[in-house]
Amino acid sequence: MSVRWPVLFCTSFISFSADYFYDVPSVIQDLLTGNATACSNGTDTCLHLSPAQFNLLYAVYAWFGACIVPFSGMLADKLGCKQTLVGFSLLFFCGSAIFASSSYMDETPAFVLMMIGRMVFGIGCTSASVVTTRMQSFWFRDHEIGLAFAISIVSGRLGSVVNFLLTESLADAIGLRWTLWFGTALCAIGLGGAVAAGHVHTRGLKKMNRNPDAENGDEPFKFKVIKEFQWSFWILALLLIFFYAGVFPFIAEAPRYFEDRYSYSQGYAGYIAGATYDVALISPLFGFLTDKVGHRGLWVLAAPAILFLGYLFLILIPGFLPLAFCLMMGVSYTLVAAIAWSCAPFLVPTNGVGTAMGLLTSFQMFGVGISNALIGVILSQGKEKMAMWADVMWFLASSAGLALLLAVGLNVSDWRSGHRLRYSQSEREKLRRDENSSDYSQERDPLVDASYVSEDVNA
Repeated sequence: MSVRWPVLFCTSFISFSADYFYDVPSVIQDLLTGNATACSNGTDTCLHLSPAQFNLLYAVYAWFGACIVPFSGMLADKLGCKQTLVGFSLLFFCGSAIFASSSYMDETPAFVLMMIGRMVFGIGCTSASVVTTRMQSFWFRDHEIGLAFAISIVSGRLGSVVNFLLTESLADAIGLRWTLWFGTALCAIGLGGAVAAGHVHTRGLKKMNRNPDAENGDEPFKFKVIKEFQWSFWILALLLIFFYAGVFPFIAEAPRYFEDRYSYSQGYAGYIAGATYDVALISPLFGFLTDKVGHRGLWVLAAPAILFLGYLFLILIPGFLPLAFCLMMGVSYTLVAAIAWSCAPFLVPTNGVGTAMGLLTSFQMFGVGISNALIGVILSQGKEKMAMWADVMWFLASSAGLALLLAVGLNVSDWRSGHRLRYSQSEREKLRRDENSSDYSQERDPLVDASYVSEDVNA
């Protein structure tokens, strides 16, 4: 039977559970900051975090994740996927448990434990994501890589959608503590998915008569491989920094922003913010289309253009609907998540894919962490509330605008360096087959080339 599809199925549980727990603080923000009705009437356990402290919960996740993911990618390239995936998934499960345990403590120690939990969760979650994309690249690079990445993204976004739809009602019904433990239970399911994915991956390698402890075969990982990364890769890295810095921090603050500007209820504001992730359900369509028609660079260019226009509409047009903005953000986010990341394997050597994904994730998370911290500072200025929100929105719009300029630069760089992002999967395979055998053997990756895989593995 096919190996690549079971691998994708198992790793999808990791994405679902990790993304669900990541966004939990956003939905229960009023309970964490002491502004919920349940806090004033004493019906639930609440904390009283400041805006800066709340944003630090996201910043510490981003910063510590960013510090470790380059090394997690290198470890995956050196040691293989199975051990690294299970190890990092165990970390994000432990981090979620630590975060949930903080609800039993007084406010100061609770905040410290929350920070530790988010740190451990961030290290494990972001690193597991890097190993997951490397594993998927193994099996899908010369097949439906855009579709595979898109399905993985959908799994994560489903976790976020379920969180935005369910968590507030769950907190009303069972309280803050059990809501956090429910998220921890989902992370345990993600850990199970990691174990299963590692088992299937190893079994597939053995069927190919490959040593699972030497996944790179004749192309072992070396640090100097980073020097072989194209300029287009580094432009892509900068693009992701500014794009995600304009997306994730807004999603974290969106419910409160909609409450303050539009007088929405907490629940309705959460539903509107969650529409950003609802759009991700169509990402397999984007992945399928890019695999079929190619031109990945142009698809990536459209993403920050849509996001930048959305911010301008929301800031400058008083009657512009928040739902319309969230849908625009959802489309742009889906394009980047499903397509931009699938560009990386074509811009680096095959034995450096894990390292490349680790670096991209690291840069992205540093940008998100800095953006979260700056927003916390802006919202703590002591100015009039809507004046502070206006500063936040212009800051996020500027980040999206820089991402748009970098997307233009990515297309120019790719045009000058051989149009590596232009080809569809079928065109790419035809070009590879047209090359002479010596050149072809130097470029291909035996782990993902269909001609190396037996029919019982790759059918």
